[in-house]
Amino acid sequence: MPNILRTATPMGDWRSFKFICPDSGGWLGAKNSFAAGQSWLYLVGDTVCALLEDALFGDAAVGIYHAEKIIVPKVTDAQGLFGVGDVVYWDPITRLVSNTFASTLLRIGIATELALAADSLMEIDLDGAGAAVRP
Repeated sequence: MPNILRTATPMGDWRSFKFICPDSGGWLGAKNSFAAGQSWLYLVGDTVCALLEDALFGDAAVGIYHAEKIIVPKVTDAQGLFGVGDVVYWDPITRLVSNTFASTLLRIGIATELALAADSLMEIDLDGAGAAVRP
């Protein structure tokens, strides 16, 4: 199990669904690997989810759309400064999170730890269900 996904109890508060990996948004297949240089958050339908295993185009995959604690990549400027409890928005183009609302960004949860502007990663409580339709 990757260390990017941490919960208070192992798999204690994960919610997931199975889907067929699409070829969309400029990526062929979905990767869980941070070493690949891309976020492991993906938009599937109206839901933002994380993957535990790589999935190629056409493969079945499991998307985790709710996780009590997950570490995600973020912007490294003033929009990347988070206090505990701040709302987290995800950009499906850059695949980074920020603290500023924009009509093109999706609300995906709250910050669970302080994140400084220069930090490249942060911990959030992921709630990706219906993110694309949530105001």
